[in-house]
Amino acid sequence: MFAKKYLLFCLFPTLIFSLEKILSADFDGDRINDKVYLDSKIGAVVYQLSSQKFKKVSSDQFEDSGEIFFNKAKNGFRVSLNQMRASNAYQFRFEKETGKMRLIGMERYEFGPANNDGSGESSVNLLTNTYIGEWNYWDNHKTELIKIPTIKKKMVLPKAYFDNLGNAFSIYINKDTSYYLSEKKRLYKE
Repeated sequence: MFAKKYLLFCLFPTLIFSLEKILSADFDGDRINDKVYLDSKIGAVVYQLSSQKFKKVSSDQFEDSGEIFFNKAKNGFRVSLNQMRASNAYQFRFEKETGKMRLIGMERYEFGPANNDGSGESSVNLLTNTYIGEWNYWDNHKTELIKIPTIKKKMVLPKAYFDNLGNAFSIYINKDTSYYLSEKKRLYKE
């Protein structure tokens, strides 16, 4: 068994890491542990709640193009997708009214190209509609990386749930990028 796992790990390291990563905690408030994991058979991230008799609820929105991590959050769980020079994270919380795990926040970071132009991080709290961005740009005249003052804006996105995220992340990244480019244009005169 160990030899097979070792061989698979050498060939597909992120698959094995994700396969064995299971987060177990009480997400629905009934004091019985629920779970979140990557189901390699269907190629999707899945959660199972005790209050729903551990019925599998899956999301095909999370690409296995890097490492997938699951973390317990204050009121739910986070799914983080880490790639070579970027990462995205989604936070979910159980919503009693719908009986679903609602998307309540997103984060991302990027290192940018070799000169780190466009590097930084941002987050949006979907309960308060608060966006915060901490970004940098490369100044060709000074030949240095310049930190943009913290960007704080209101960002309203439609409600989204684990099993139906729709284009929530695309909307977030498009608005995030436009905020960054607007600030860079304001600060950097070519």
